[in-house]
Amino acid sequence: MSKCGYIARLELQPSISNLGYDLKLENFPGGSETFEIILKFCYGLPIAFNPNNIAPLRCASEFLDMSEEYEDGNLISKTEAFLTLVILSSWKETITVLKSCKNLSPWAENLQIVRRCCDSIAWKASRENSTTEDIANRQGWWFDDVATLGIDHFMRIITTIKVKGTKPEIIGKCIMHYAKKWLPGMDVELEGLRGYGYGKHELQFSILNAGKEEVSVGQKEQRTIIENLVNLLPHQDEGVSCKFFLQMLKMAMVYNASPALISELEKRVGMMLEDANANDLLIPNYKNEDHAKLK
Repeated sequence: MSKCGYIARLELQPSISNLGYDLKLENFPGGSETFEIILKFCYGLPIAFNPNNIAPLRCASEFLDMSEEYEDGNLISKTEAFLTLVILSSWKETITVLKSCKNLSPWAENLQIVRRCCDSIAWKASRENSTTEDIANRQGWWFDDVATLGIDHFMRIITTIKVKGTKPEIIGKCIMHYAKKWLPGMDVELEGLRGYGYGKHELQFSILNAGKEEVSVGQKEQRTIIENLVNLLPHQDEGVSCKFFLQMLKMAMVYNASPALISELEKRVGMMLEDANANDLLIPNYKNEDHAKLK
C-alpha cells in the first residue's frame, strides 16, 4: 500500500490473530466495492474505469492521498484524467457520474466533480437552438435526462443555463417536464363536483389518480421540489403557461408550501389570468383521502 499516503502515515496495530494489521477507514467514499478496486490497483492488477465507478474512485484516491508524491501515475492523476478527457466530453456519461455523486458528499463537492458535471451538462444543453415549436414536438433532446437528476443538481444546471442566455420558453418547458415527473398529481384532471358535508350549498372538487407511474418521494421532498422549481421559473410571462402556474399553486397547497411561496404563485397567476380557461381555474380543496390518492 505504498501508493497511499494516508495509510503510510498510520501507525497500524497488529490484528488479534497476528496475521496482519487492523485497518478501519471511517466514512470511506465509495465503500468496500471501491476499496477493493483500489487494492487491485495497489497490487498492480488491471482495473477499468467507467462512469459508475470513476467518481467514487476519484474521491477515495483523494481520501487515501494517492498522489504523485508516492508514485508517478498514481490514482489521483489517472482518475482526474479520465474524468476530464473521457467523462466530461460525453453527455450520457456525465449524467451517470453526476448521479453517482449523490452518496459521495462532501468529497464530490470539494473536488469540484459535481460543479464540473453540472457545468458540462449546462453548456451542452444551452447550445440547443430549437424553437418553441420544435420543443413542443419533441420535448427538447435533453429534458428527459436532466429530469432524472435530484432537485439540487437540477437547480444548479438550470441556473447555469439561465446565465448562458437560454430562451425562457426552453427553460420553462424543461421545468414543466421535471415537475410532471417528480410531482404526483400534476397532470391529474378534475373529474367534477361533489359535496363534502359543508352545507348543501358548498361544493368541493375531487381529484382522482391519473394512473401514471410516478417517481416516489416523500411529502417533505415534494414540498422542497415545489419550492425550488417555483424559484427557478422564468420571470418572463412567455416562460410557462398560466395553467402550469395554477397546477403549481394546486400542488403548493396540497403539500403545505410556505405562505410566501403560495402568495408569490397567486401573484403570478393573477398577472396571467387572461390566458386561463375555466377548467384551469378549478383549484381543489383537499381532504386527507384525496391527498392519499396523489401518492
